[in-house]
Amino acid sequence: MEAYEHQLLEGLRAFLQQQPAALELTEGQDWARLWHLARQQKVLPMAADTLCPPLRAAGADGAMLRTVRREAVGDMTAQIRRFSAFARLYEALAEAGCTPLLVKGAVCRGLYPKPDLRVSADEDLLVRPEELPRVRTAAEALGWTIHGTEDAQVMACLDMETGAYVELHRTLFPAGDRSYGWMNDFFAGAFEDKVRVRLEGKDYWTLSPQMHLLYLILHACKHFLHSGVGIRQVCDICLFVCAWGETLDWAALSAQLRRARAEVFAANLLDIGRRFLGFDRYPPRVERWLADCASKLDCDALLEDLLAAGIYGGSSEERLHSSLITLNAVADGSDGHGIWRVVRTVFPARRALEGKYSYLRERPWLLPAAWAQRLVTYRAQKSGASARESLEIGARRVQLLKKYGMIG
Repeated sequence: MEAYEHQLLEGLRAFLQQQPAALELTEGQDWARLWHLARQQKVLPMAADTLCPPLRAAGADGAMLRTVRREAVGDMTAQIRRFSAFARLYEALAEAGCTPLLVKGAVCRGLYPKPDLRVSADEDLLVRPEELPRVRTAAEALGWTIHGTEDAQVMACLDMETGAYVELHRTLFPAGDRSYGWMNDFFAGAFEDKVRVRLEGKDYWTLSPQMHLLYLILHACKHFLHSGVGIRQVCDICLFVCAWGETLDWAALSAQLRRARAEVFAANLLDIGRRFLGFDRYPPRVERWLADCASKLDCDALLEDLLAAGIYGGSSEERLHSSLITLNAVADGSDGHGIWRVVRTVFPARRALEGKYSYLRERPWLLPAAWAQRLVTYRAQKSGASARESLEIGARRVQLLKKYGMIG
């Protein structure tokens, strides 16, 4: 691990535990790399909160600190405005007789010592399909712009004034997806088991703690299967475990994670929290579960990958393109033969291309044309070295999937 990466983790540890941060970096260039990484991981406000004060006291570059603080305050202010708009939307949905479940972002944000510093690009609602027409009507009445149709997997709502963005999901995972669509079975009773959570003085419906932790882990797993997961999701999961872990049925959760081939992955996420983020002692039930997984704990490679990934694996185009290799490996249940991984990456299935080439939805027979268009575009934009890098990243990440038991 690079020194600036270790320093960022120290800053996050100090923020999460509300303790002073130790300064280890001296070179200005390393601090520039740290702030860049914090931006990639979407944790700049949290890192700035604990690292800027001791830096100022140590006489660090004032211009750099002013730039970082200005950006952090801007992120926090935008977060407050977006969530205020979302709160008004949710209230309107409740008045229309809808009971959407708020998942991930805002629920996790409420667990942080300074919630407004944990920023989210969007909010996610799980909506009963039969309520989607009323949701759309209520959102449009407030002036939100709606993208997508009510029979789509996801409808998006955008408030142009604040930039608030809300995704409306029919299911928590894309139904029918060969890699993880079946995980929706775990959440069949989501609306029957829903609970209220209070955020900023208002009540919201959400998943039960048992289901919510499972979802947070499987959602992280989904992104890991694509092109990677970031450190912020690890923080979310560790905080959730500390808040609710002693009340949960860990035998049932462990069985579900094993079925999803995500138990070793989950245990190593918590081990990252224990070793690098200050979560020295989880609740007793969690500690017993981790003790049972002790022989499978080796989180260094996972941490290295998630620091390289950026938030949701979006640190580079090459990394994003590498996801086709890992997803094909998961669908096969093994790493497969190298040449076939390359073939499937260059010529992916129609479903994988429908998002970018929308004409495939109505004219699936044009798949060969989409392949050709994709190759021409990629060749125009990327060098041969970039293509090789995508394949190399994909191959390394397939080995990570094997290491953490996600494929055979």
